[in-house]
Amino acid sequence: MTRAHKWISTTGGPHLLIADEQLPYWQGIEGWRDHLDPTDQSDYARACRVTTWLGSIPCQKGSAVVLSGEAGDMAWYSEGQAERGLLVQWLGVDDERLIEPALFSPQLRDRLESSSAGRLEFETGASGAMRLIDASDRGTSVRGEHQVLTLRPGRYVARAAAYCSTGLTIVVREIQWISPLSNDVS
Repeated sequence: MTRAHKWISTTGGPHLLIADEQLPYWQGIEGWRDHLDPTDQSDYARACRVTTWLGSIPCQKGSAVVLSGEAGDMAWYSEGQAERGLLVQWLGVDDERLIEPALFSPQLRDRLESSSAGRLEFETGASGAMRLIDASDRGTSVRGEHQVLTLRPGRYVARAAAYCSTGLTIVVREIQWISPLSNDVS
């Protein structure tokens, strides 16, 4: 089946959403020994220890958003908007055309707005550009497929929920702008 969106895969670990400004500092599997060993402080080990759909770990002077949980390819649905979008994780999909109607369903909206939804606030860098990558990749030499999310610079809230229907099992992470960067005067 041909896919209409660009789907980003990993080597089995989590996906990472990281500001372009932080990308050169992300070391991926460099120095990785065993993520089950709490003394392993490599970037990849720290990312693998996040087991929820949304997590944050320090990276240089900022942080990186870890998108963990089940393994599955991920795509960005934004309709060209710079202030919001949806990261959709493909867990079990019979036909990609089933995804878009699900993204606008009241059932998904209820799940994303419920108190049980995962929630995380994060900031972009000054450029607003964020990269969706495999957490095992080194930022200076992203090996695998990746995608650039062009966002309005600022503070964002991410909410995560699972959605299942006939022929469709996905995890959706909604990303929405909430305010300018703290040092932004606009």
